[in-house]
Amino acid sequence: MARLKRAGAVLDAAARWKQQCLAAGGSVFSGERLWTREHFEQLRVHFVENSDSGSDSFYDKLRRQLDPAPPEAKRLWAEVTWVFYLIVRSHVIRPLTKIDQIRMVWGWSGASFPDDHWALREEVLTGVSHPGTAYNTHRWREFRFIVSTMRDWFGLSAEKRGVLLADPWEFAEWIYGRPFMEGRQFQRACLYLLFPDSFEPILTASHKKTIVKAFTREWNEPAPDADTEIALDRALLEIRKRLEAENPEEEEVHFYRAPFSNVWRDAPDEQDDLPNSGDDEAWFRKRFGAVNAWVLSPGEGARRWSEFGEHGIAAIDYDEFGDLSEYKSSQAVRDVAIESGLGRNPYNHVRAVWEFANEIRVDDVIIAKKGRSAVLGWGTVKGDYAYDPRRRDYRHVRSVEWHAFPARIELPRGEWVAAKTLTKFVSDGADAVGGGVRWVRSVFGRVERGKPKVEPTKPPPYGVSSALQDLFIDNHQFDRILAALARDKNLILQGPPGVGKTFIARRVAWSLIGSKARRPVEMVQFHQSYAYEDFVQGWRPNEEGGFALRNGVFFEFCTRARESPGTPFVFIIDEINRGNLSRIFGELLMLIEPDKRGPDHAIPLTYSAGERFSVPDNVHILGLMNTADRSLAMVDYALRRRFAFEELRPAYGAEKFREYLLEAGVDHTLVNRIDRNMSEVNAAIRDDRDLGSGFEIGHSFFVPDGDTDPVDERWYEAVVHTKIAPLLREYWFDRPRRLAETRDMLKR
Repeated sequence: MARLKRAGAVLDAAARWKQQCLAAGGSVFSGERLWTREHFEQLRVHFVENSDSGSDSFYDKLRRQLDPAPPEAKRLWAEVTWVFYLIVRSHVIRPLTKIDQIRMVWGWSGASFPDDHWALREEVLTGVSHPGTAYNTHRWREFRFIVSTMRDWFGLSAEKRGVLLADPWEFAEWIYGRPFMEGRQFQRACLYLLFPDSFEPILTASHKKTIVKAFTREWNEPAPDADTEIALDRALLEIRKRLEAENPEEEEVHFYRAPFSNVWRDAPDEQDDLPNSGDDEAWFRKRFGAVNAWVLSPGEGARRWSEFGEHGIAAIDYDEFGDLSEYKSSQAVRDVAIESGLGRNPYNHVRAVWEFANEIRVDDVIIAKKGRSAVLGWGTVKGDYAYDPRRRDYRHVRSVEWHAFPARIELPRGEWVAAKTLTKFVSDGADAVGGGVRWVRSVFGRVERGKPKVEPTKPPPYGVSSALQDLFIDNHQFDRILAALARDKNLILQGPPGVGKTFIARRVAWSLIGSKARRPVEMVQFHQSYAYEDFVQGWRPNEEGGFALRNGVFFEFCTRARESPGTPFVFIIDEINRGNLSRIFGELLMLIEPDKRGPDHAIPLTYSAGERFSVPDNVHILGLMNTADRSLAMVDYALRRRFAFEELRPAYGAEKFREYLLEAGVDHTLVNRIDRNMSEVNAAIRDDRDLGSGFEIGHSFFVPDGDTDPVDERWYEAVVHTKIAPLLREYWFDRPRRLAETRDMLKR
């Protein structure tokens, strides 16, 4: 049977959904009757029959579609979202992101959301399978299938539903015959969640076919007659039974892990063939025992780290709470946190305070971090919580035996931690957060290897999927940018301040090149004093007191590009509209045109009449332009017609932006506040006839970097006070009333 070890909590949750909802027509999160034909009919009318082809995000369009629907239908959609993500592995869609989307839709109904519900626990949302990007990017098709299928399901009699839920193959016949089923992965997810003893957590038919063919070939047996998906499922079940019988020494038969994956896959899949979490837990327990492991910030910017080591303590701030041992519940802590100005829903603060005082145990492991991107050392807890009023601050203390790492360990981007004061990673030797044990093992592995990084002779491959992990734009826009730069040779990314133009530019360049190689990428910034002599060629003073003809940065870049004609070279120009473009480019305005590249179009340069120069065909120019800089004239039309243009917009409200903030440790209420307030401010800027969309404020101001810690209401207010408010004062320096109104939006 395919009851994989890591799937226990997921399958238990699916069993409850099966009984409470599919059988009884009830609800996952409440005691009401939500899973009914009447409510799915509402979703069919407002979603399936009311498509929205706009360019807005999925949830912007969904909110418009569901706006006239009754509250029960909106809560039902939230529960469908829970089921939709139940099978998805946490390294694909993080539990926090799943909860955020479920909570958001539930909130549209006006009802309060049950944050502490069993269905939202980390182990339930850790998932089982990696369905591929289409499961999310084409989710409207998946939801169309789910809504239509569930409407039909609840049109059946209770007796018929009972018969189908009792027979996996009868249910499979039924669900495979539903409308809109072609290419839908949820039908396979549903079969596994409901009948894990009969079906595999494999969501693509092509993988099923490949597995069946590979194993029958391995056994020198004729391939079974598997011309339908049910026949494939039956063949897979027989293969599983045989493998379990022939491999009793294996902990479980997992088609995506060795040795079984070796039979049908040419190479391991980075996303599916993950290390066995049981190995990590065995390592942790052997080294530390069945204890908890915590990650703690030794003050902002880790400024208390030396004191912690010197005095053998761990401590947290929150002195305004007084002695934490006097609080009998986390609710009492929450009340004081709100009174102390720690936000309207200070969830992270409350957990840090309560857990530090009540849940950390003697012999637990604490790893000290700096910001999100580095760790400093580890320690073993030696004493219970104590309140020390003699200390000037950081009066909440525990005794810890610390072991500083030989040097600060910089974490790769994929292992950054949340910017919270305290986070529980391991609970009694098992994951407390998804991948928590593996993260601890990875940290100690980096320490024990202890070898300095050696720059590889060949940079690792870099493609669109790598770039999109760091960006808030969707894959369609990124593909369009990449195609325009490859096709037109010259492209300008334009947008208001803070939309990440420079950040995106490097990733566009690396994606075009195919790696993070340094040689094919150059970057300069134009300014009012920048000239042709800096860019192309000019006379410069030399050491002998005379002058020498020196080549500029673009000339040298083109020389490098000629030496590697098969490699794209990308020249990035930041603030391209701040310079005198005609003066900087000179005769190169003609040579950068896509059809004027190469030696056939070479011309003499201004300072070296005997030398002919051309721009190689493999040179791509990527310009960056701030649309809010009022000091600049319009871009030279001679240059404008030689460039393609792509507009970058603020990412407030975008799913990927919300996911990034949640993973960084920003509480969901603060994420909502940032999205709402900045969207309102930008709407006011867009509607101002003297400003417009080019003056909007980008999301980068609210992107915490690796050293930002913590990210709470005080962080938000600091960003507003030091970065957003000065920009607004510049915009409305002569309209104080308008300025005051806009600043008030940020206080909500």
